[in-house]
Amino acid sequence: PRLMVTGALFHLDRANQFVTTTAGEVGQLGKTRTEGGELTLTGHLTDDWEVVAGYGYQTADVIVGSTATQGKQVALVPHHTFSLWNKYRFLPDWAAGLGVVSRSEMYANIDNNVTLPGYARVDAALFWDINEHLKAQLNVENLFDTDYYSTAHNNNNITPGSPQAFYVTVTSNF
Repeated sequence: PRLMVTGALFHLDRANQFVTTTAGEVGQLGKTRTEGGELTLTGHLTDDWEVVAGYGYQTADVIVGSTATQGKQVALVPHHTFSLWNKYRFLPDWAAGLGVVSRSEMYANIDNNVTLPGYARVDAALFWDINEHLKAQLNVENLFDTDYYSTAHNNNNITPGSPQAFYVTVTSNF
């Protein structure tokens, strides 16, 4: 009753999907097929320890296209994704969280000539329940300042992931 496991399998065919070509222009593909599955665990391991863990596997291929795209993998689709988030309440009004987000390598473009490397990024958080109506939170994204590439618009326009970043949030309910 304290843990929930969910899973899904999927098979998705898409027609006339828009993609960016090597020249940076937008074009349509005849048909792509994405297949895979995901598994997620959510809940409390103890009264004070919450966990969310997820794993996904997918492939996305061009099944109908031009001679240049036929049989290629769709860009920006990693085969493996994994995430794990832990939140532990160490005092009645204080909690800390630590997690990892990981994804395997993927192609930057439909021509499959440039590969974005896989990465793992660690994030952290500190939670404070100030009172019944006020909460504060400090998040640190990319705790260890890991260099990674999050996305690409084509083979020559690749976006790096965020460097170490701090976010403070205060919420009130009334």
